[in-house]
Amino acid sequence: MKNITTIWGWNWQSNLLDWLFLNFKDEINISSVVSMSDDWRTTWELMKSFNDELWFHLPPPWDLRRCLFSLSNSQYRDYFKLIFEYVFLNEEKIAHFNILELFKQANKELLFFWRAGVFKSDLEEFVFDRWNLYSFLKSKFDTYFKFKLSLKNSIKWHKLWNILMANLYYNFWDYDKMIDFMHKLLEVSWKVIPVTTKKAYIRAILWNWEVIESQDRISNVANYNSGIADLELMDCSLWATHNSDVHNAIINADFIVIWPGDLFTSIISNFIIGWVKESIKESNAKIIYIWNSTNKWWETTGLTQLDFVNKIERFLWKRINYFVINNKKLELSDSDLKEFKNDISVKWWDYLFLSRWEKDELIRRKIEIIESNLLSSESFYKHSQKKLVDALKKIIL
Repeated sequence: MKNITTIWGWNWQSNLLDWLFLNFKDEINISSVVSMSDDWRTTWELMKSFNDELWFHLPPPWDLRRCLFSLSNSQYRDYFKLIFEYVFLNEEKIAHFNILELFKQANKELLFFWRAGVFKSDLEEFVFDRWNLYSFLKSKFDTYFKFKLSLKNSIKWHKLWNILMANLYYNFWDYDKMIDFMHKLLEVSWKVIPVTTKKAYIRAILWNWEVIESQDRISNVANYNSGIADLELMDCSLWATHNSDVHNAIINADFIVIWPGDLFTSIISNFIIGWVKESIKESNAKIIYIWNSTNKWWETTGLTQLDFVNKIERFLWKRINYFVINNKKLELSDSDLKEFKNDISVKWWDYLFLSRWEKDELIRRKIEIIESNLLSSESFYKHSQKKLVDALKKIIL
């Protein structure tokens, strides 16, 4: 059985893990290293409240949640995705609810919307039978039911999962223990590992020496006057070191897979955490880099495919072995083409393909190029899970 370690953040890693798990769980063993630089939306609100009111750091739960869902082997897998992803609409304070009451509140709101015909679910028999629900949860949570989280925030607009993980972390006082608990609850046999549990706030240094701080501003907010020259940890995060399990996952891997995603905020943000690239340099694993099909507005505007490889290798301190790329564009209608061109991950540009001279340079470096039609017909530029996993299968298996 091959040992695979994946590295990335955001939702594409979880989507691909979902496909790998459903199709190859008996042929490979995966450790998923997840970025911990997320600092936006309601995630940031929880993190800020932890810091201001409780005086300690809450590592972001967002990307971990998605990966754990994707690798759940529980018979209630679909139920977990429904209940844990639920966004509360109640104005009451987080501090008013213990864990059991959080589930009751989410179930109450879900039942209301289901009866109103807002959404349909084939899980009614389980989800909306509160005795089944609470009996099942009690068998898993038992003494944790009474845990409360002493925050002044309203639960409104927060997801059940985020509040639950924050609650458990606050009461366990141990992030790794909380993650282990969620593995057991969701029956996750593969390993989901936060790259660090320390503060991991990032900043981009532009070629004109301008500095852009925070993942959200780099990825979604800032208007750039120059390209990104470097990425580093902010002063408050300089002591961020990798989770101990990250080293073991990298050293024991046969393959390290770097998923497609935002180059600096989702990928390179992992490699600047202390001792990650040192572990990769020490590992004998073959490195597979799956590249995006487009540039992202501002963050990577104007970069070529070879530029991406060069930047990945610079922060890895190591050559990649396989470069997996898309070689065919989708045929779009005029209206779809207009929408495609205005997407933040495209913004007036087009699909990127490997040029002849870039291909010659990669071959000179002894990087094996895997070219294939990888795009999904359901998205303008995202990879098809099946096509991408089929391409990986040729390398790994």
